[in-house]
Amino acid sequence: MSNKPNVLLITTDQQRWDTLSFFKKAGYKTPNLDRLASEGVVFEKSYTPSPICTPARVSMITGLYPTRHGAFSIGMEPVPELKHPTVAHHLKEAGYATAIIGKTHFVARHLEEKHVAGYEISEEDILDKERTEGNPTDEYWDDFDGPYVGFDFVRHCAAHTCDRRPHGHYRSWLKKKGWNVDKLHHHTDDNGEAVRIQNGSWAKKTEQTQTAWICEEGMEWIEQQGDNPWFCMMNLQDPHPPFVCPEPYYSDVDMSEVELFGLKEGEMKGKPPFYQRFIDGKYWTDSDEKKFWDGINVPAMGLDSPGKDKKTCVQAYIGMVNMLDDYLGKVFDWLEQRGQKENTLIIFTSDHGDELGEHGMWGKGVSATEGNQRIPGIMSWPQRQTCAGGMNPTFFNLVDIVPTVLAAAGVDIPSGIQGINLLEAFDGECVRDWALVDNQPTINFHQQTLVHGDYKIVCYKHDSYGELYDMKNDPYQMNNLFDDPAHADLKQRMLIKLVQSHMECAGKQPRRVAHA
Repeated sequence: MSNKPNVLLITTDQQRWDTLSFFKKAGYKTPNLDRLASEGVVFEKSYTPSPICTPARVSMITGLYPTRHGAFSIGMEPVPELKHPTVAHHLKEAGYATAIIGKTHFVARHLEEKHVAGYEISEEDILDKERTEGNPTDEYWDDFDGPYVGFDFVRHCAAHTCDRRPHGHYRSWLKKKGWNVDKLHHHTDDNGEAVRIQNGSWAKKTEQTQTAWICEEGMEWIEQQGDNPWFCMMNLQDPHPPFVCPEPYYSDVDMSEVELFGLKEGEMKGKPPFYQRFIDGKYWTDSDEKKFWDGINVPAMGLDSPGKDKKTCVQAYIGMVNMLDDYLGKVFDWLEQRGQKENTLIIFTSDHGDELGEHGMWGKGVSATEGNQRIPGIMSWPQRQTCAGGMNPTFFNLVDIVPTVLAAAGVDIPSGIQGINLLEAFDGECVRDWALVDNQPTINFHQQTLVHGDYKIVCYKHDSYGELYDMKNDPYQMNNLFDDPAHADLKQRMLIKLVQSHMECAGKQPRRVAHA
């Protein structure tokens, strides 16, 4: 048996940081993730490098911030960094078997099938999101196993939970199980026409969900690796909206004490003006549109509206979290039964959060808020850990996954990697006390957030306005201190720390040799 650790990287999609019962949040029942947290390390402050799917996900496998890897927003064509060595390439060279199972979204969704399959992507493909010419057939996925972006083994699905037609390997799996894939995701209106369900209870068996498929495929692949070291990236798409949840998980959620978020009176006062304009129903003024808009909608925030049933949406969201916890518990138990858990580094996180009604908004996008930017971050490796489990003050970021995993595997961290190795957190050390969020939803709108200690500062590329918050005394970010003379010294210190964080993000540098 190899003495190298196995690595299981589990990601969810759009899961807020506070959605574990570990944080005493009403409604959530996550005993398996709570157990992982108690046995391992929970990072007190965990942040995404970008609160948008594609840039966050590319950061996970490259160890780079979006401004470095280039996939700065949703809907990106394939960027060159995806052809460079990813974490999977490096681990393969070190003797690891590698697999990626579930959602990828490293490129625009309409390009995913061709990109995963290794097909040539044309200019027409990039510009026309309705173009399906030359896409892989259903039969193609029955036989295709990879490789993809350095991973030898691939099980892929580009679709979200309740898209009406399951895609890729997920579709093949459903067919093998004998389920009618063309009706599985359908609901019908009063005229018997197929419609896409928006929120609430979902008349579908839990064993037919992507969560079930990903966990089953992951365990089956790991079983085949024998004594060889392996790296498995399992990408669950729950609790991504639309908010639909199978029974009994939907009805089992106790909503009696669950707080429903909303816009608080006066909370937009003193914030950059686009916040209020957004709440009023539009992203930009006409003059802003010329500066910021690049022809593609800003991802992907929705607003509170009279027709939105908040309770139903939140109940389904909680139910999805509770369901994925149950399935992950089966994976953890399965590893333990096979004697692999002790020497397996497990990392659990999400790509970004969801406002979930907070501040009058839903989804992810331009808001520099905790619900949007902050994510769960748990690490477990029993054989390596020397301190008691539970909370660690280290600030975790998705860019840290690559250097941490490579260090665990005994692989030298390449020059240029911007994240840092967090393994010393297993010794109780605080490895870093800041986190950087780099959000560029359009080619022109660029926002950066630094969270340092108890404070958060937000700066904008094209404007002099900004945001500054005391997160200890004002965690909801009601009071913007950016232009408050009484906090000028704090603002200066935070701006200096923001500059220093960029210097620290330069990455490991190549060796300098003696000058001739």
